[in-house]
Amino acid sequence: MSWKGSLAQALLRFLSPRDFQEVAGPATVRMVNRMGPEEKVAFFRCFVEEHLGTLLTDLERADRAALMNALLPILAQEFPLADLDILGAFSAAGSPWAEQDEEG
Repeated sequence: MSWKGSLAQALLRFLSPRDFQEVAGPATVRMVNRMGPEEKVAFFRCFVEEHLGTLLTDLERADRAALMNALLPILAQEFPLADLDILGAFSAAGSPWAEQDEEG
């Protein structure tokens, strides 16, 4: 890890969740605003694929459902729902949902 990464990790140990949110939110926005469209898509996709499971680890099924229900209206405002291929996304080869459907 670079010295910058080590410094950031050291600072994170001392931040409360609220302090972290105050730092991470604006820093993420600033960083993402410097990216082009393709970089943004890659960044968000990579972040979700690599970290979402870990971030949700200690949440029960009901907590996850409540979180998703709270996020869906926000996501619906920001994404072009008419252009999404929901069925295709959930039935695509290699999709974990396709495997669950086959297993029952």
